[in-house]
Amino acid sequence: MTDRGGASLLQRLVKAVINRSSVAEVVKTIPTGPATIPYPHLDTRAQALGFALCEKRLLAEIEHALDTARALNDLKPRVLRFVVPWIVLPTRATNGIAEDTEGQGPHRGDMQVVVEWLVAAGALRPLTEFERDELVRAEETHRMAQDSWKTLFEWKPAEYLEVFDRGVTRDAWEVLPAVMLEVYPTLVSSGTAWSTLKGPGAHP
Repeated sequence: MTDRGGASLLQRLVKAVINRSSVAEVVKTIPTGPATIPYPHLDTRAQALGFALCEKRLLAEIEHALDTARALNDLKPRVLRFVVPWIVLPTRATNGIAEDTEGQGPHRGDMQVVVEWLVAAGALRPLTEFERDELVRAEETHRMAQDSWKTLFEWKPAEYLEVFDRGVTRDAWEVLPAVMLEVYPTLVSSGTAWSTLKGPGAHP
């Protein structure tokens, strides 16, 4: 059975379902997670899921923010002309998601939404251009002496070797521990350097 335009009843029903699904998809969606601050309103459920996955992976990087800084500050001979603060590398987190999902997971744009949300909260801030340039210079210096680089890092977990990837290194953000601990009080129970800090949820 067809209507005057030639479309079958089934075709019109399918079109109606698709239209309703599209409308439902663009309704503002709020991600959920462990943060104490309000989550952003996103346009689609897919974006909310992407945000949640990126937040989870970035939080795993944030747990080791001091370790990453120490790995850089402990380099011998010292090549950096500044003391690296607690830092997080969002691109490294994004690359990890890509490996786990064989490229089917959230992308850099999704991770950037998480980063900007934490920047707005005061928990992250960008390194200066000088500091980013210094990290890249350190990367290049150590790539020219890979044997000694491997020796320097052989006692460290394998994931810290990736700190000297140019794209990863340049996308470095300073972690503000006091504010980050307010956003994620559960960090004090992570078994990392966060456990020694005082803040909401800290052990008495």
